Amino acid sequence: MGDDNTNQKKRKSKWTTSYSNMSRLQAEKRLGFRIRSIKAISVDRMLANAKYSLRGEYLDVILKTKERVYDNIVEYLAIEGYPTEGDPDFKEASINHLVYATISPVLGNFIRMTRRNSIQLRSEKEIVSTDGEIGSTEEFVVVDLISVEDEKFILIVEAKRSSLGQAMKQCLLAMKDMRDNNGGVDEVYGFVTTGESWRMISYDGTFQVTNKIDLVFNTMGDEKDKWMKDYSVLVDCIHAVLSKGGIVEE
Repeated sequence: MGDDNTNQKKRKSKWTTSYSNMSRLQAEKRLGFRIRSIKAISVDRMLANAKYSLRGEYLDVILKTKERVYDNIVEYLAIEGYPTEGDPDFKEASINHLVYATISPVLGNFIRMTRRNSIQLRSEKEIVSTDGEIGSTEEFVVVDLISVEDEKFILIVEAKRSSLGQAMKQCLLAMKDMRDNNGGVDEVYGFVTTGESWRMISYDGTFQVTNKIDLVFNTMGDEKDKWMKDYSVLVDCIHAVLSKGGIVEE
């Protein structure tokens, strides 16, 4: 354990400045706009933009995926408690556990359904700007391994314990660099979350961000039907990203 920490300290970064160390003003200069100028859109509109629809066999798969996500979150809440900033024992590591419990069933079922084993979740994935100036090691990045030496960035999840604003800044910077590394074509996607609340972001040269998406509530363990009806749309969002991100062959 100590050796690992020593190695991490000695490891030289491939970038000059990390996303987290950039001020909001520095980030906005890099992005070319004020972050607060992004106007939120509805989740329905974001899904429509992604041409997402449920039909036939996919509907059954998504419903089963939602049930798995529900079970995972309920188990998480029983083990680690409710994700709230008011709990001093609730750390960013706890949010990461919740993120993994949420996205892993969606990703796993998508891979099985499409047989695209090249789609992989990468932890501690380095994202570096094409000029090498900025970058970061990110906890949750989904890529398409096109070949031994070539990969395509699809989505990132940026989790912060208390600040969606800080998560948003880092996510926007990472998404810009992801798309640049993809050759500056197509769309990339991101999600920012505090565990309890999420937002979905798309970037095709212009950023769009959804209104807040609530994922958990205190009594969800006793109200599965309510969760499935009113709180499960995040599963649709993640599935839409995987379907739109240049993955599904028409």
